Amino acid sequence: MMERARAAVSSTVALIVSLLIASPALAAGGVKESYLGIPSWLWLPLNLGVFLFLLYRFVGRPISQYLETRRETIDSELKDAEAKLAEAERLRTEVLERLDRVAGEVRQIRDRAEADGRAEAAAIAEQASAEEARFLSRVDDQISRRHAETRNRLARETAVLTAQLAREILSEEMTAADRERVFARSLAALEALEKEA
Repeated sequence: MMERARAAVSSTVALIVSLLIASPALAAGGVKESYLGIPSWLWLPLNLGVFLFLLYRFVGRPISQYLETRRETIDSELKDAEAKLAEAERLRTEVLERLDRVAGEVRQIRDRAEADGRAEAAAIAEQASAEEARFLSRVDDQISRRHAETRNRLARETAVLTAQLAREILSEEMTAADRERVFARSLAALEALEKEA
């Protein structure tokens, strides 16, 4: 930035000096035969040569240096941009490949989860069937046991009631020998019931 400012100042000073040198010749009303003792046919080309040299020296070189630097900067930025573009394309390709891999893994996980779910559902259904069969078996066993217990209790209670009723009837209407015979039969019936249970 400082170099540009210096080049601009130098160019401006050279232009002003050139104009100051050429202005007396122009102000004199045309071309004189000589100026500062130098013939005009030599003075004008010399003046023009000095002006063009100063213009090249103080304006041309800084501008061409600036343009060269700018061209190099643009080339460098272009190369950086191309490198970044190539890197971005590589990263894009890599990301797309990773996304494809992840999508494949997700499909595999989903398929495995579905298969595991079906297997688990089948296992749960089988376990539920086995539990149902065990429960029904326990219920049947319990019903059978309670049925047998109830039948035995009912038989005992009936026997007891029959014995009481028989005793009452027998005590009123039977003789001692009849009582002994009925008692023996009842005792035999009770023993037979206990053997069945």
